[in-house]
Formats: sequence, structure tokens, C-alpha cells
Amino acid sequence: MEYGPPLMRTNLLIATLCLYALATPVQAGQLNNLETEALKSSSKSKRSSNKSSNKSARNDRDLSLGEEIKKEIAYGVAEIVVKATIMLVGSIPIAVIGGGALSHERYSKSEPEPIETGNQEADDGKESKTGDIELDFYRVAGDPILPMFRASAQWLNTGSDINAQLNRIEVGYSFLGMSYSQNILNENGDQLKLSNTLIHYRMSFHNNFSWDFAYGRGKMNGNQKHDGSVFAMPMRLRFNPNWHFEYYPVWSSYKGGSLAEHQFSFNYHYKHMGTTLGYKTWSAGNASVDGLFAGIYLSF
Repeated sequence: MEYGPPLMRTNLLIATLCLYALATPVQAGQLNNLETEALKSSSKSKRSSNKSSNKSARNDRDLSLGEEIKKEIAYGVAEIVVKATIMLVGSIPIAVIGGGALSHERYSKSEPEPIETGNQEADDGKESKTGDIELDFYRVAGDPILPMFRASAQWLNTGSDINAQLNRIEVGYSFLGMSYSQNILNENGDQLKLSNTLIHYRMSFHNNFSWDFAYGRGKMNGNQKHDGSVFAMPMRLRFNPNWHFEYYPVWSSYKGGSLAEHQFSFNYHYKHMGTTLGYKTWSAGNASVDGLFAGIYLSF
């Protein structure tokens, strides 16, 4: 029996296929990249970025103008918030304490209470009419700016292969609160779950504006499970009785790495219910995921 040219051609074909498989790069998904970058320490990230500077440059050129603008806006707002916080805490600590006290005052009143100023003598010597002044700080039932209970469900789409569900429950009274949030991201069968449990110190600087300092623990469940520390500074600003804007930044640390979340939304509120439309981004190192979301919420 001869094992000549046919066997050689078969071996050559097998070898060619093996070399082709080894030479073909494996395309990792965006969620896998995000998880990997979030777990890198700063020193590792610097070494990695130096080694892959050419690749990063090519990736930056490939980014569309729209994506660059969205990232610049998110990072710009975050920078302003951090600087404002440093100024507030470092220069005027009394304002932080006062903000919590005003949140407590809002919970002590469900409607404005007028104060009678009494009769006052006018410039011409005659008595003027009795005047009333309304107290500024009060809280109506269902207030979404400083909620006693709020539950929200939102659905996000990136326009590519990634979609996500964003769930959050928040409870609180006066200047203290607690929240639990869960972001479940899916990409072609791959899943990344981010969960945060936070304690909130809630400040009010007006009936229509609240600002929280929140700290707690986070969990990342993807290729592996990781625990980390989390800091957040959610803010809500009401334009009129029905509309308010929310900015919810979150910074998480896992194994020396970092993951940043920035969420912007406009919310329409009616009694105890509301609808939400917004934009959210997750970023770590050179990886990022972002998209538009819509949802509903209940507030009491």
C-alpha cells in the first residue's frame, strides 16, 4: 500500500487549516473588554497602554464624531461635579451639614406653612396689611426629588449587539437613604451583571434640588465574580411640577481597577408615577459601552 502524494496533500491541508486558525484573531466582545479593563490596576493599565499605543490610536481614529462628543460631555460633567464637590466639602463643610438638615426639615412638612408677619407700620405712619411668608422647605407625597420609596425599571439599547436592563430600588427618610441597583448587560449570549448596595446622605438646597453622597459595596459578575467599593453622587433638579433632570454618576473599584458609570435622564412625573428617557455610559480603561434607555418608575 502506498502513502505517497495523496497523504502528503492531506497533511499539507490540515497544517494549512491549523495555521489559519492560529493566525485568525479571536474577536472579544465589548462586555468582555469592559470587564477586563475594569479589573486592571492603574500600573497595569499604564503598561498596557504603552504597549498598545498604536492600536489605541487606530481605535481612536475609528470612533465616530458622535461617540467622541458623548464621551466628552459625560467626562466634562463628571469633572465639574467632582470639582464642585471638593470645593463644597473642603471649603464649606457647613453646607453639607446644612443640606442634610434641610432634607430633614422637608420631611417634617407636607405643605408650605405661612407665617403671619403681623401689622407693620408703613412709611406714612399708617398700618400696613398683614403679610404672609411661606416656608421654603416642605415635601409633598410622591416627591421624586427626595423620595421615601422609589422603584425604577429601564431598558437600554446601544444600537449594536448589546442591550441592558437597569433596575433600582431606593428607600429613605430625611437625610438618610439606601439603594440597591442592578445593571444586567447582554451581548450575544455573554452577560455582565453589575450590582451596587449604597448608603445615601441626602442633601437639599431647594425644594427642587437634591444631591446625595452615597457609598457602599458593588459586585461584578461576568467571566468571574468580584466585589469592590462604590461611590456615587446622584443629583436631581426639578424644572416644574412635572419635569425633572437626573444625573447619576457612579465610580466602582475592583481589584485596584476602576469602572465609571454616568447616567443622564429627563423624567416626566405625575402623582406617584413617571417615565424616563436618558443616556448612560460605562467606561474602564480603553473600553466603553453606552446607549439610550427608557423606563418607568414609582415614587412615594
